[in-house]
Amino acid sequence: MKKIISIKTIQLLVIDGIMLAFLTFKEGLTWDWILIYSGWLIFFHPVLLTYLSNQLCDHFSHLYSQIRPKFWRFALQILLCDILIILSLVFLSGVPLFLQGSLLILGHLIPSYRICQSLKRDFPKAYQEPMPFWSML
Repeated sequence: MKKIISIKTIQLLVIDGIMLAFLTFKEGLTWDWILIYSGWLIFFHPVLLTYLSNQLCDHFSHLYSQIRPKFWRFALQILLCDILIILSLVFLSGVPLFLQGSLLILGHLIPSYRICQSLKRDFPKAYQEPMPFWSML
């Protein structure tokens, strides 16, 4: 379970990092690029998080009803971070994208760390259970 959450967090960071890097090298933000970035976040994050939820359901079906509320709290924390990033792009246009990138990284790593600690505490056997690498992708 730990590996699944880590891999999905890294995938989210890579997706967001690519878009944020693209916005960094584009000289100046316009509303159309802010809308593209918002659409990127709104579309890809729920897709990846739903896929992760389905993987957890497939592999840990006997625990899924207990894991699901913790997982969706994790997903909502990441989406809240995305909303903050979008708002910072809109209202804090003078803030360097480096700082927004730092917010992006912290906004993904902190919820990921917290969900891992919560799952480790509540489901120690399932948390350490090995999974095939290809089933995590």
